[in-house]
Amino acid sequence: MKVTIVTNRNGTESTVEFDYRKRDDKERPMVLDVLLQAQLDSIPDLAFRYGCRARNCGVCTVDINGKPRIACRARAREGDRISAVATLPVASDLVVRRDGIARQLHGKLGGHPRHNDLNVEAPDDYHALTACIECYACLDKCPMHARNFNGSVPGEVNDKTTLPDPAEGYRWGNPFSLLKLQRYRLDPLNTESGHQAAIKLAESLGLDACVECPGCKCGVGIDLKRKVISPLLETSGLKSPATD
Repeated sequence: MKVTIVTNRNGTESTVEFDYRKRDDKERPMVLDVLLQAQLDSIPDLAFRYGCRARNCGVCTVDINGKPRIACRARAREGDRISAVATLPVASDLVVRRDGIARQLHGKLGGHPRHNDLNVEAPDDYHALTACIECYACLDKCPMHARNFNGSVPGEVNDKTTLPDPAEGYRWGNPFSLLKLQRYRLDPLNTESGHQAAIKLAESLGLDACVECPGCKCGVGIDLKRKVISPLLETSGLKSPATD
């Protein structure tokens, strides 16, 4: 089974054609199987991430034919093109800089008093949002996240010297950061002032970009539009329930 693997070294992109050897005719390999064999057989310095058995799920996300997929769950097919996710800066080959997302909310919701009644049960939607594995597949085609690389406002384009530094945390948000804020709002241990602070932060991260967006897709099937985006828009007053 032949696939194309896109490598990236010092900003230079190249393609490598790789022929995966199946163990038998019935084998349906995952993309991660292909990458592991390619590294073992013909590209020993191929850089990619995976966290299987290390409780670090989600880091193996790559683009397959231009769409983000979790490599250990996606079946490889003849002619597939495997590349780094296009929504984040490439460090090397299939490895991208993820820290700009992780740092985005750091320290911005601290300091709010919490209730101390640990017997309060969180709603079902809260538990549904804990299924997120931080694969960042939801960044694909996100107009809010795109502002980080296309300019501070729609239509404004950054040049390469002004691209955001991931170490500083990105200025504009994304579905993952909104999910974290909505989960914070649903946490029964947080106070009303904390809930309001989460809404204000969502607005400052560019929640308005979600008003005209048709919706985002989660890599593990969380209903981001109904469980995250719509509640935040309705609470902020940017969108009424009747327009959802």
